[in-house]
Amino acid sequence: MIRYAYIDGNNNTYEIGEELEYVPISAAQSSSGTYSGGAPKAVVLDAETRAQLIELLDQIAADKDNAIETRPKGCGTVVRGEERMCTRSSSPLKGELEHRLRSLLEPRPPARR
Repeated sequence: MIRYAYIDGNNNTYEIGEELEYVPISAAQSSSGTYSGGAPKAVVLDAETRAQLIELLDQIAADKDNAIETRPKGCGTVVRGEERMCTRSSSPLKGELEHRLRSLLEPRPPARR
């Protein structure tokens, strides 16, 4: 199976497979020595949601207007298999993907009856 992942501007990784797995960096791993991405999280993805996330990754990878060669702080990195592609921090698609990833990982309140 091909690896799909997204690395945010703080170097936290979101692995996209049967689950969405959030792999944060620790303070010791950060460039400042103080930033922590928090606690690891994971949620099961249904096939449709997984396909939508992969489609967003593909759109970011195809967005040549926001592609950049180097990886400055704040940019996003799309991982597809062995391929890596960096996108500007200002990319609207990057913002959309990050919002979607965070919302999927947020705990949901119990359904009201």
